[in-house]
Amino acid sequence: MLREDFYHRQKKNFKIWSFKEWVRGFFLGVVSLVIVLGLAYALRSGGAYQFVQFLTQQSFPFEAILLEGAPGYSQPERARVNLARQQGLAVSMFLLTGVNISDPRTFFLGFFSHPPQGPVWLGWAYNPDDPEFEGPILEPLESVTPNGNELPTPALPVKPGSSQVVVGIYNTHNSESYGGNGGPDRLPGKNGDIVTVGETLKNALEKKGVGTVHDTTIHDAVDFMKAYSESVKTAAKLLKDHPAIKVLLDIHRDGLPPGFKKSTVKVNGKEASKILVVIGKKNPHWQKNEALAKKLMAIAEKKHPGLFVSNISYAAEARYNQHLSEGGLLLEFGDQYNTLDESNRAAEAFAEVLAQWMEEEAS
Repeated sequence: MLREDFYHRQKKNFKIWSFKEWVRGFFLGVVSLVIVLGLAYALRSGGAYQFVQFLTQQSFPFEAILLEGAPGYSQPERARVNLARQQGLAVSMFLLTGVNISDPRTFFLGFFSHPPQGPVWLGWAYNPDDPEFEGPILEPLESVTPNGNELPTPALPVKPGSSQVVVGIYNTHNSESYGGNGGPDRLPGKNGDIVTVGETLKNALEKKGVGTVHDTTIHDAVDFMKAYSESVKTAAKLLKDHPAIKVLLDIHRDGLPPGFKKSTVKVNGKEASKILVVIGKKNPHWQKNEALAKKLMAIAEKKHPGLFVSNISYAAEARYNQHLSEGGLLLEFGDQYNTLDESNRAAEAFAEVLAQWMEEEAS
């Protein structure tokens, strides 16, 4: 009797749901399903792992987020908890919308990314397989390499002090700058701080007898998303004009969500930005680019421990012009929170590393 009465009341309550309640329930169900499927996609594609790895590298306060609301926790660490809240809000926006408010590219990329890269409105559409947003590759491999798929053979070994140019430098995203001292972190249509870092690297290498050329052609003034389609022409021209080039460097700075602290390392007693290596795997010899990067990182660890971010960032769906040279590398000197001085110091330290590698190669 009691059980029958219970079922009767449940059936009655079930029937009196209004149309609005049904719509609301359906909507919540769809949202929940999409979130679960999105999380499953992120875990399967590796995006979640890369994102957590990135947060760990930035010393993200996971415990502060997890302990939020615990009795008495916030009182002794109020400033740190407030910072954790700001970071949590920024990361939440990044995950839910794909918008990184410190990076204008994401204002539309989160909604117009290529469908195979996942749900277009989720944060991991800020594609971990192409972190520098190379965009569509517009030209075939054969149209930019001098001899079809065959790479040019540099006239090496070349000892430091030779008049030959063996290092080529350019900047795909010329407008990138540093806001660590309160200035703008981007100068649209102009050569920003990152070009100065490239020039610092060139001058430091030349002082060590390493022939270097730095092309300051602007590539991102007209269309930021097609910058690589412009810089590939510059990179190919550098190799054509200077056939002895052994190392071809594209110099960038990283971009972090708001609220994150910058990373620095002590170099000769002063703060310097850290260097991140990015390798594009969508090229037939990316392992050779990787091998060079690891040799340079090993030398740096002995000369200036911590100068490089310990893990290389790999891009499965991009090439970043590295298909043009076995010595093609994309290097990110700090992020928008660093200062120009910090990245110039990193460039000077890297020049020591590269010069030593050149010396070892020539011996």
